[in-house]
Amino acid sequence: MALAALPPGEAALVAVSGGGDSMALLHATAIAAQGRPVLAATVDHGLRPEAAAEAALVARHCAALGIPHAVLHWRAPSRGNLQAAAREGRRRLLAEHAKAQGASLVLLGHTADDQAETVLMRLARGSGVDGLAGMPAAFRALDLGWMRPFLGLPREALRLWLRERAIDWVEDPSNADLRFARARARAMMEPLATLGLTRDRLLRMAGHMAAAERTLWAAALREAEGTVQEEAGGTLRLDAALLERIGVEDTAARLLAAALMWVGGRDHRPRWDALMRLAGRLRTGRGATLAGCLIRREGAALLILRETRNRAAPPAQGFAAFLAAQAEPPSLSQGAVCGSGSAG
Repeated sequence: MALAALPPGEAALVAVSGGGDSMALLHATAIAAQGRPVLAATVDHGLRPEAAAEAALVARHCAALGIPHAVLHWRAPSRGNLQAAAREGRRRLLAEHAKAQGASLVLLGHTADDQAETVLMRLARGSGVDGLAGMPAAFRALDLGWMRPFLGLPREALRLWLRERAIDWVEDPSNADLRFARARARAMMEPLATLGLTRDRLLRMAGHMAAAERTLWAAALREAEGTVQEEAGGTLRLDAALLERIGVEDTAARLLAAALMWVGGRDHRPRWDALMRLAGRLRTGRGATLAGCLIRREGAALLILRETRNRAAPPAQGFAAFLAAQAEPPSLSQGAVCGSGSAG
């Protein structure tokens, strides 16, 4: 169980929505805890009237298990991508609560089915190697460890485990709402299986892509040794010649994306289209902003600085160490983010 990764005495926070996956995670964690401190939290996004009752159900289960429980409230922005904002807001609230309670690990209830749906959605939008690698089972973000202990288990196996123990849960109606991309992906899994595009084959592809991703990060690390200079204040200076290779091969684009992540303090790579627009602008000699960074040309160099309004924490390690962490299999012991994925 994931708790084995914790140093003695450190707490884990379980993210519990009240759905079957997270309720199974809550009860399984309680069984595996063996005296280790466990906390639970439910994020109420304020988007559905049923959310309060679902949080109350989680609270009752936690009380019966002797696990402290908190409800964290999120306020939706007035515009933008609601699902993306909710995902980022949920992760931020969970991280803040975990730190306030002294927890160093957050457990998430994603399953093999969630992984397959994620890969399918990314395939539909033309993602590259990194996106098709899916969600990592373990990663670091916001100065915490995050784990998905059930990422290799099918959703139905968890439902069966709950039924055998007479543990109740709720079904989120948005999971079947075809206005949302994940619900549409979930609805497509059965017909796609008739073509051979099954959950297991999507997972196999994700595994291949994760291995390829680590190889590509290793190539970026080798490239950085002669083309990137780390300067005071978390600023990077890159050889501007790499701009001509962006869009032609992987390493240059990966290196620029990594530089933006490191300087800007971001957990995720910028989207490909945004990175291509940035490279095009920089080729003309103009400056630009992206991912909380200010990027400008200085002769034969690119200078990447953090925007003054960016309040992210400063880099916890050097840029070379950050790149090296990406080239290693996901682990909680690394000081950089190892992969990405949605929390909750």
